[in-house]
Amino acid sequence: MPRKRLGGKGGSPVIQTKTGFGGGKTHSLIALYHFAKSAAALVNSADPKDGERVGREVRGILSDAGLDPDDPPDASIAVLDGTHLAATDATLTPAGDPLNTLWGEMAYQLGGQDGYEIVGAAARQGSAPGGAQLTQLLEHVGPCVILIDELVAYARNADAAMRARLYTFVQALTQSVRRSPNAALVVTLLQSEAEVGGEVGVDALRELEGILGRIEAIWEPLRVDEAFEVVRRRLFGDDLDIAERDRTCDAFAQMYARSRKEFPQQMSEARYADRLKQCYPIHPEIFDRLYEDWSATPQFQRTRGVLRLMAIAVSALYRRADASPLLMPANLPLEGQADNSLAAEFKKFLGDGNWSPVLTEVDDDSSRPEDIDKESVRFAEVGGAARRLARAVFFGSAPVGAAKGVDESRVHAAVMQPGHNVADYNDALRRMVDNLHFLYYANGRYYFHVEENLNKAASDRARAIEQRDLDAHVIETLLPEAVGRRRDVVVAPADSAAVPESDEVRLVILPPDKHLPTRSAEADAAAPHALNILQHRGDKGRVARNTLIFLAAKADEIRHLRETVRKYLAWFSIVNGGDHGYKIELRGERADQARASIRAADSEMHRALVSAYRWALAPTQRDPQQSEYEFHAVQTPRSGGDVVQAAFDACLQEEQLADKFAPSQLVNLLDQRVWSKDDEPERISIETLWTMFANYVYMPRLRSKTVLQQCVFDGAEQGAFGYADAYRDGEYANLRYRQVPRSPGAVGETGDSVLVRPDKAREIAEAAAAGTAESDGVGPTPGPGGVGTPGTSGLGGGVTPWPDDPTAPGASQPPAGPVRLTVRKRVSGEISLDDLGQLRDEIIANLLRDGGEVTIEITGRKPGGFSESAHRAVRENSVQLSLEFNEGRDA
Repeated sequence: MPRKRLGGKGGSPVIQTKTGFGGGKTHSLIALYHFAKSAAALVNSADPKDGERVGREVRGILSDAGLDPDDPPDASIAVLDGTHLAATDATLTPAGDPLNTLWGEMAYQLGGQDGYEIVGAAARQGSAPGGAQLTQLLEHVGPCVILIDELVAYARNADAAMRARLYTFVQALTQSVRRSPNAALVVTLLQSEAEVGGEVGVDALRELEGILGRIEAIWEPLRVDEAFEVVRRRLFGDDLDIAERDRTCDAFAQMYARSRKEFPQQMSEARYADRLKQCYPIHPEIFDRLYEDWSATPQFQRTRGVLRLMAIAVSALYRRADASPLLMPANLPLEGQADNSLAAEFKKFLGDGNWSPVLTEVDDDSSRPEDIDKESVRFAEVGGAARRLARAVFFGSAPVGAAKGVDESRVHAAVMQPGHNVADYNDALRRMVDNLHFLYYANGRYYFHVEENLNKAASDRARAIEQRDLDAHVIETLLPEAVGRRRDVVVAPADSAAVPESDEVRLVILPPDKHLPTRSAEADAAAPHALNILQHRGDKGRVARNTLIFLAAKADEIRHLRETVRKYLAWFSIVNGGDHGYKIELRGERADQARASIRAADSEMHRALVSAYRWALAPTQRDPQQSEYEFHAVQTPRSGGDVVQAAFDACLQEEQLADKFAPSQLVNLLDQRVWSKDDEPERISIETLWTMFANYVYMPRLRSKTVLQQCVFDGAEQGAFGYADAYRDGEYANLRYRQVPRSPGAVGETGDSVLVRPDKAREIAEAAAAGTAESDGVGPTPGPGGVGTPGTSGLGGGVTPWPDDPTAPGASQPPAGPVRLTVRKRVSGEISLDDLGQLRDEIIANLLRDGGEVTIEITGRKPGGFSESAHRAVRENSVQLSLEFNEGRDA
């Protein structure tokens, strides 16, 4: 180091001190100046307070350098301040020579006019001196120290030509100093390019670093651990109560050792107790956050900035008589009203944005942390747990660095004192995350940010949404379930008038507030509402009562559904604005967070919707003579997301709804309800029969009229009963008994068709058969309309066959068995290769072996219509497979 060089004892010839603003370099240069200029005076200092200590320390330094403390070297010294000197200065020596170059000024300070003359020619012309001239100058003056401060500032203020000569001078000077055994050069450069001022300054810094780097030794004047001591001494001096310091620091060290998992690992190590004592009465966590985090901001001056901040904090704490055992991040006052000077100081380093609302939320008498502290006596007993936590997190929220904020162990380190309970702080911290607008928790770290916390904004907006808005959105979300099913689904009718009269089954989805009870003590709001709709249509009585099924949710499920809707609507307002809040301008990560949150909320809401509406209510009536109705609750399956289809499927499974009705079932029903009457009617119109199914709750509930039509079609063929297109004037038109009507869809299409009691139908069919035999030579020839044509046979209840019906009497030789066999398999999910193989081997193969012709038809239906992609894929694949393709829409 320089002191060794003065005595010719070795050491580094060129030293660069490289720090940021406030790093201690100027103070170090001052110390070097006094040591080189006045070593003898320092050794023999007569200062009554520090003289003995200073003399002792200087003697030690001289001894370490191999110099005689009683005869220190007498050195020449030159001090060149780059912010003071300029190439345009008109300063002259007494002899009238210019001092506007660094080399002219340096030579004059080291050797007076004689020294100046060695480089005089170059100084007068403004050209850089050669290495030989500089070496001659150093030999002439003997032991010397050259101190150059703020060299980049000088270069930045010079023109391009002068900067080039300056670089040549510095390079020559470093070589000459290295050759001289008792000369030392110390140059200060700033540490960061951000501090050197513009592009010219950056270029100058890089150029000078390259020149000095060939020879220099880099010296950091003030290490972080030394900075602790400087700040502590400046603020508190050396008059400490050592016994009190040791008791306090030992208590903290023991707390860290007992609760290792709650604090950073190094705090439980034995050497941390020494750090506590070294920094006392300031907690090391303050220095760590300031030097590791805040000092990275361009405006922050390490030692000077820390000293200023701490001086403001200590002053504020002194005025309020704070009795904390250590000055910790949790103690730093940031109120915007009383001690706002510390808050103002932090604002300098926080960058863009309005931080005033953040600081008010962190530390103000009406802040949210203050409100949280009032909620618990435990929080108040530690001096306000939430408010201490808010200060600590803010102190760890420096706006630089890859990782934002501090983790929970660092938060504990910033607030915990001996005797405090970490669980109290954790409780308060959880409440703060839920209630503070600007507090963020992400990736396990807490920090404050100038932009409003989106989670908190969503939480606040969610709480403000009224229940009627929630239920309205549930209904709005349910409406798409009815798309394509407008005829058989009614969503959330407000009253009975909103449910149309219909002779086909409808599913009525009850509004959210008309829910089933979850517990026996809760009221049933669903059944009364459903019963009113079942019995009434507005101010009139409902006729078709057996066509309604209801879908409802239970109370707990509705409560959960409403909460998911709250969350969704809150996030929707953040992203899009609307009735529940203004739109927030979002960028970068916050925009990604908002989009992800609204997607998650939407998905959660739909899951909750499907989970809630899982109770189908089917009206029942045990006794037809009684008007009382009951509701049979059917729980729908959880699979899939279609609540409507799930409700219909569940009712079909529980036989509360039928999409197939066997002729035998219809015969039993007719025996009980129709044929058993006193007058024993021999027929019933299809319309009357369907009206019975639609109106009377004690009847089976058929999905639609087509179910009855198929039943009649099959029953007529089987001989369960007869079927005729009409009955007029005692005659049956086209009576079918053990014969098929034209098609299931043709059953009852005229409105005149009737179902005939089986014994009567058999009687008429036998009479018709006898008439046919008579026409073949046994009896009279039939008229143009066939046997039994009204007005020709004279037989009441005659039958008119279809001439083109191969099974009709009088047709050509009837087949031995059915001419058509149809099997159907409904597919709502995946169909396996095994399923297809069984169809081929067990169905198709048998038909082909018997000489039949098989047509394979695949019909797909989707109430809302198939997507364009599915439509296109099926059409194109059909062409590739040489299949006939048709498309259409249901009426």
